[in-house]
Amino acid sequence: TSGMVGILPPSEKKQGRKPTVCNRKSEKLPEGTQLYVKHLEEESPTEIVAQDLPLDVLYEDEHMIVLNKAAGMVVHPAVGNWQGTVVNALAYYLAHKSPFGSGEFIESDGKVKADQADGVDAVGANGEVVSFRPGIVHRLDKGTTGILVVAKTRDSLSALSAAFAAREVKKTYIAVTVGNPGKRIVIDKPIGRHPIHRQRMRVVPDPSKMNSSGMTVKERNDFGVGKSAAQRGRKALSFVDTLAFDGKLGVAQVRIETGRTHQIRVHLQDRTTPVYGDDVYGFADWNTRLVKSQGVQRPLLHAFKLELTHPVTGKKMIFRAPMAEDMIKVAIGTWPQGPTEREDIFELQEVEIIEE
Repeated sequence: TSGMVGILPPSEKKQGRKPTVCNRKSEKLPEGTQLYVKHLEEESPTEIVAQDLPLDVLYEDEHMIVLNKAAGMVVHPAVGNWQGTVVNALAYYLAHKSPFGSGEFIESDGKVKADQADGVDAVGANGEVVSFRPGIVHRLDKGTTGILVVAKTRDSLSALSAAFAAREVKKTYIAVTVGNPGKRIVIDKPIGRHPIHRQRMRVVPDPSKMNSSGMTVKERNDFGVGKSAAQRGRKALSFVDTLAFDGKLGVAQVRIETGRTHQIRVHLQDRTTPVYGDDVYGFADWNTRLVKSQGVQRPLLHAFKLELTHPVTGKKMIFRAPMAEDMIKVAIGTWPQGPTEREDIFELQEVEIIEE
């Protein structure tokens, strides 16, 4: 929901005036001002709109599809992004272009089949339940590029979701960083939602270490001792290895054992070597420099490699996706030898299927 706030200062109330809409966050109000709050319900769509949008398909069969997600694309429809998402594009592609069929979640006209997928649901025009994330197994942030796996059948969705939950899927990213995160670094720090800025995540402070610094009982409680697991944060494990550093910027490979929201971005921020271009966790002056020099306004983070077991055949598969052009340009500027030393990061590679 959204809304508006009306204000009625005492002087205007005496004159019989009506409340006026307040549009300024920093409005100074005299004592005795009455506030009027009106909630506006945002209209939600009743179906997913199939859209013919570009998709970079790395692999597809009857059971799943693997994409190299573009920057700026949200994975599935949600408040503020009902169209232009990966799911909107997939609905059209699977219905009209796929050589392997549309799967179990999408109708031949691009509409999502009712009650066929778990997700953020809405009541459709005919009263049926419509899932806004059919087949989605995992997500990437809007500004992050790289490998995204989507299931096409209920059995595949179940198997892949279980594999991700059991941490059987290996995920490796490439990040351009401000500063040098270091070689063979293990970051094992829990991540939780920021207590004030609720859209942000943070590394949750370690209460035991704080207590050794002389914190009071109240301060320890405020930081999480005795609180629920959600308040204390959830375990997050990242393995970082800097591939190149030019004295200012680094190119780092990051493998994550867990998949917490914003995990890599938060862990690298905690090392004071944030992802270049990250407007939430990064350095504002460096982000401005990236916009002015390259015209790039996103975190330079890429889901480079993903290793999993096929949900039906049981074969081990390794997918690699090249970085987007804007990130390649910055990475080469930092690491001129990169395309020669690590071609797999810069060029499209064949899917590797390992016969057991």
